[in-house]
Amino acid sequence: MTKELTREEYYKALEKAVNEVILSMTGTRKDVAKRLLLGAVVGRNATEIAQEAEMDYETVLNNLDKAAQAKLIEVVKKLVGDHPVLLIIDDTHDHKLYARAMPVSRNGAQIFYCRAHKRFEPAIQLLVIGVKDLVNNQIYVIHIIAYIPRKVEEELKRRGEEVKFKTKIDALLEFLSSLSGLNVKARVFDSWYVNSRTLQGNTVGELKSSARVVEGGRSVPVSEFPQGEYLVEYLGTPIKLLVIDDYKGYGRRYFFSTDLNDTAEDIITTWENRWDIEVLIRELKALGLEGGSFLTWVRNSGFVALKALSLLVVQYFKYSTGLMLGAKRLARLIKSIYREAGGIKKLFKRRRKP
Repeated sequence: MTKELTREEYYKALEKAVNEVILSMTGTRKDVAKRLLLGAVVGRNATEIAQEAEMDYETVLNNLDKAAQAKLIEVVKKLVGDHPVLLIIDDTHDHKLYARAMPVSRNGAQIFYCRAHKRFEPAIQLLVIGVKDLVNNQIYVIHIIAYIPRKVEEELKRRGEEVKFKTKIDALLEFLSSLSGLNVKARVFDSWYVNSRTLQGNTVGELKSSARVVEGGRSVPVSEFPQGEYLVEYLGTPIKLLVIDDYKGYGRRYFFSTDLNDTAEDIITTWENRWDIEVLIRELKALGLEGGSFLTWVRNSGFVALKALSLLVVQYFKYSTGLMLGAKRLARLIKSIYREAGGIKKLFKRRRKP
């Protein structure tokens, strides 16, 4: 811990964090939302959340359906204010180790090869969008949503699920209209998100070696360019192309920016900020993101949203107390705070003296 606070200051910081985050849970009673959030901070699955929140299991499940409608971005807008931010886009596999995914489970899990575990496992694909506050160097998740390929939609519809086919590009473009009010300086994503619809202003990304750009009226593979900077056109959009022969030992890489005034340093700095979202995803998983496996698509989406909201509670608490700890250790501290208060039900009711 980097800052010593009194017990009362910890209580107040936690209360403020929870009260800010529940504003996005408009379809849920405030007292229920508070208990759900704190239960989700320390409980990995719905059963543990119910136990921690001192709630009936069925009540937790019903409120997961409501949590699916929560707007994380509205909480983050208040956190960052008018600070310049970097919009970072990535995706991850939300592993569901007990799902029967042959070919698709009822909650949309499919079989993927997990490079970390070196085996095939069922998982749901999640689009994760975060913003990095360029003033205080903190990153927050503002949107997390499952996306599915056509084969999953067809299988789920056959089983009676109301799910619309949505690629990660479709999900991303649909969400971009929600950014009003954020001071977005640039957007950054990897080569899997690059197409004619995503090449918008102030975008930094990477091209695959097979990509072809137009230079001097000729279509040229980027792999033919020597190391250096080039003004070219890609998919009808002017870009600055940055070719690096050996990027940090990973071999040849092809970065770009749609802002032609960006320097090579600007492009690399923005690109390297992209990796912060990997930390965000690890924190989400540390709080039990992969602990939910439900029978309906909406309920599964609600569990994902609830875990993202619980991370916002942890982050808000972290930054207001100055504790430089990971999500898991902070979750244990938060648990000790409400246990000391006599449980989640009593946490915000009791009158405490400094």
